[in-house]
Amino acid sequence: SDCTREISKCAPHSSATEKYLVGVESRTGGVESMLKVGSGGVYFVGIWGMGGVGKTTVARKIFDNISNQFQGSCFLANVREESKKHGIKHLQKTLLSRILNEKSLKVASFYEGADMLKGKFCLRKVLIVFDDVDDNHQLEYLVGKHDWFGDGSRIITTTRSADLLRCHDELYSVPELAKWGALELFSWHAFQKRTPDKEFLKLSKSVVDYAKGLPLALTVLGYFLYKRGITEWRSALDRLKDTGYEEIVKQLSN
Repeated sequence: SDCTREISKCAPHSSATEKYLVGVESRTGGVESMLKVGSGGVYFVGIWGMGGVGKTTVARKIFDNISNQFQGSCFLANVREESKKHGIKHLQKTLLSRILNEKSLKVASFYEGADMLKGKFCLRKVLIVFDDVDDNHQLEYLVGKHDWFGDGSRIITTTRSADLLRCHDELYSVPELAKWGALELFSWHAFQKRTPDKEFLKLSKSVVDYAKGLPLALTVLGYFLYKRGITEWRSALDRLKDTGYEEIVKQLSN
């Protein structure tokens, strides 16, 4: 619908959604305790949840918090999209060059790429985030197995499908934001402050109910309604109700 298209146009760049980190501390704390950073062994931790729930934000925050404790680290963003566009081999090359700090690596095929990853990383303590993995092929030739990585390594995978994480040691399901957190996040984007303007409070609560605790939806709707008057808010809310939540979320989280 027109409403969906209009709102989708407001979808901010991922760094903008990470600008106001509401409720992230409690989520990152849960994952960080699973990672057991500082102890030996190789741990694979999976972060899963629906599109727009904040998996990437959580993974990015953890990566920023702990990456300095490893010999090499890499946040491999948008694996699903990048492997569709450029193939697994391209991602293997990116990973190798970032961790080894070498620019002119040659990878003949993704089979060879997988062997190279194992050969180069098996004695290194690395931290790698594979963000938005969506098929077994990526797991097999990119994410790899425990014996690909040196002692103390930590591998984090984010995905919408818990089924893909069967070989991971720990799984973290990202919860939706609680009501207070959802209102605060929405308010930062719609009003650039922690709480909504008084005359907009009731309408803001309606938007928050509509977004069902999904950070991406709250962020985009906040952007969309920023600096608009009450009449525009009311008409936007009516149109949202007509469009249906599922369609908006599907559009946003693609």
